[in-house]
Amino acid sequence: MISDLSHYISGQRWGVLMGAFNANLIWIISVTFAALSIGTTVRLIALRNTTADVIEKRIGSLKVWWILALLWSAAVLLGPVGVAVLLAVASILGMREYLRLIGSTEDIGRITIIGLFVCGAIHYGLILAGSDDAAKWFLPIALLLLMGAIRATTCRTDEYIKITAGLVWGALLMIYALSHSLFLFKIQTRLEPWVGNAGWFLFLVIITEMNDIMQAIVGRKIGRHKITPLVSPNKSVEGLLGGLGTSLVLSVLLAPFMTTITLDRSFWGGVFLSSMAGLLISMAGFLGDINMSAIKRDAGVKDGSSLLPGMGGIIDRIDSLTFTGPAFYYFVVLLNPLSI
Repeated sequence: MISDLSHYISGQRWGVLMGAFNANLIWIISVTFAALSIGTTVRLIALRNTTADVIEKRIGSLKVWWILALLWSAAVLLGPVGVAVLLAVASILGMREYLRLIGSTEDIGRITIIGLFVCGAIHYGLILAGSDDAAKWFLPIALLLLMGAIRATTCRTDEYIKITAGLVWGALLMIYALSHSLFLFKIQTRLEPWVGNAGWFLFLVIITEMNDIMQAIVGRKIGRHKITPLVSPNKSVEGLLGGLGTSLVLSVLLAPFMTTITLDRSFWGGVFLSSMAGLLISMAGFLGDINMSAIKRDAGVKDGSSLLPGMGGIIDRIDSLTFTGPAFYYFVVLLNPLSI
């Protein structure tokens, strides 16, 4: 009997850790891949009259989108553990690219870099252990105390302020801000979304990515009025509005299935709050994008790296999510204080 009880408790803990599987997730993921297939077909047709170098770049981008879609889908099906691993890997790769932008290993110091990644590992470990409150205060304080202390005690005084501040800023973006997407799995509501708590995360990622895509497509086609020509020359008012319009429509359509934003609210009340979520994600995504562009301009590079063909580096793919993750999470917490 004791053995049976032990197995039961272990199973319960594993179920909580992995997240209860929801069959409706398969439908959402299937629709996502169907949309990706349609988009791929349209993109390939549009490439018929373009130059070879453009075709190569676009094909590379499409391949990356399919790989990323498969990784995101697998992570979501595995629950919080799968998403945590995926986000942690993205944080590590993104931080590596960022470190190359602000200085060499000799400039920063190996001990400093090791301390940085140890802090990041502890941060994600605390989230997986269910210590969300500890995770929210640990990393900012650890970065504030350790980065300067390690650099000072190892006599790294060259560009001390610039590099130390850059380390803290980068880790807050690549690790702390990005990890807020994982907190969405802990949202507490009276009823779960139709697809389970993974819906909050899926909602954020889908709106963020579609906002990015439509901003780029509309801006490339009809963008005339530049917003930040010295930071991100391709950003236009037309592109921003195209992304915003797409985000608003998708938010209203997806919120009832992926979130509980519309739960116990009138039809128009649900539409209003869903629209606010879409507006918030769209604007936060835009600001996250140009924030990363400003970092790259300061470093004198166009892309974070060439890791993702046709897209650049990891930081070019997670730039918007570093702002949309915290913005959407605290928006949900504001609507539902029990989730904090």
